[in-house]
Amino acid sequence: MSAPVRTSQISVWRVGALRELFTRPLYRTIKSSSESSGELLFDTPSVHIDGLMSNERNAVFVPPVDFAQNSSGMVLYPNIGVSSTGYSNVARLYLRKNLPVIRTIAVGAVSTTDVVLSRIVLGEKYDSEPGIVPVIGSVDEMLAKADCALVTGDSLLTLNNEHPFIDIVDEWSDITELPFVHTVCISRSDMFDTGISAMLHSSLEAGKNSLDSIANELAAETALSADLLQNYFSHFSYGFDELSKASLEEFFRMAFYYGMLGDVPEINIGQ
Repeated sequence: MSAPVRTSQISVWRVGALRELFTRPLYRTIKSSSESSGELLFDTPSVHIDGLMSNERNAVFVPPVDFAQNSSGMVLYPNIGVSSTGYSNVARLYLRKNLPVIRTIAVGAVSTTDVVLSRIVLGEKYDSEPGIVPVIGSVDEMLAKADCALVTGDSLLTLNNEHPFIDIVDEWSDITELPFVHTVCISRSDMFDTGISAMLHSSLEAGKNSLDSIANELAAETALSADLLQNYFSHFSYGFDELSKASLEEFFRMAFYYGMLGDVPEINIGQ
């Protein structure tokens, strides 16, 4: 089921953005300035969801589980998202050496989506249903308290550690033969707006066509090299197609099977 067609009626927009570097191409032409008719607001997924509920956001970028846990009355903006296939260096499970079985997983400041994906991968490929141990610290500090350590995001770009690891997106691709969807853009169905949809799609297309420029800009802002960032961006696909939808449906189904979601949410696309 799709939302009814809605013409653009919003003169001042507010879009919730994520801070992960791989999402940067999504916001290529969405600018907040004194001359802009809106704001691009960077914050956590939970803050963005609250913003949708309180009419303080028109559209927000969130990881899949944040959508699933708040899916009632929500729609996805069409053709907007980020996914990757195979080894993408977005999320790793570092393991203790010579580990016979995985009973616990150390989790720090990571998204619920990555925790759920880790549990699915460990259940499907390693016959393991590990307990979660909250730990903030280095990989070694995490492995001192659990059998494996979940590390995600931009920190992996510069992390050097000799422990063996599992790339959980690569494992997902092996299990399902599908990409993994990292980010979607959602709104309340009663707030879906064709003007915002066009703006988001135009920005995504501009980002897809200027990945090298974005890498160079980020290199100037961070301690990361442009070559490293260009290679990083090459692992991602920007958009949301039928394979992305199939992957999201399979992810939600498996998350429900492993008891990580209370139900399997319906994926409605705005029009």
